[in-house]
Amino acid sequence: MLALNRILATDIVWQFSNRLGNWLGDFEEVGISPAASRDTYGADSAQLDRKVAIMCYLSVSGWLTAYRCPREQRGPLTAFHLRQMTLVTVISAVVVLMQLLMLPFLGWSSLVVAGVGLGLLLLLRMMGVMSAMSGLYEPLPLIGGLAQRLFADQ
Repeated sequence: MLALNRILATDIVWQFSNRLGNWLGDFEEVGISPAASRDTYGADSAQLDRKVAIMCYLSVSGWLTAYRCPREQRGPLTAFHLRQMTLVTVISAVVVLMQLLMLPFLGWSSLVVAGVGLGLLLLLRMMGVMSAMSGLYEPLPLIGGLAQRLFADQ
């Protein structure tokens, strides 16, 4: 069963990264070609680990794919960036909830506050993608240390 889950997860990651590569352009510049990783998966799982870490930041389905992967099969880079993105997602949900709660009192001007908050969180996501693409364990500014402490067992 575990081998089947790993094969399915690998295929999902490959398909998603291939579609993303077609949409964004070639990944050769950063050294993570989707076609190369499918052929050399057994030899180089660090490349797959980087792709999954990048997918954590790009979409909810990428985050869910990384989260649903068994803990024994998650690479350390994926686990690190999964913790970072989990806190960013929680903070995003809190910002949206606060905007909805402030709407009756501040009116539509609360959209400005929510827009600034979500813009900063988008900036943090972009910084996380750049860190994951380069394979670094660099925590996000302001919230990175908190994410590592809160979600240490993931």
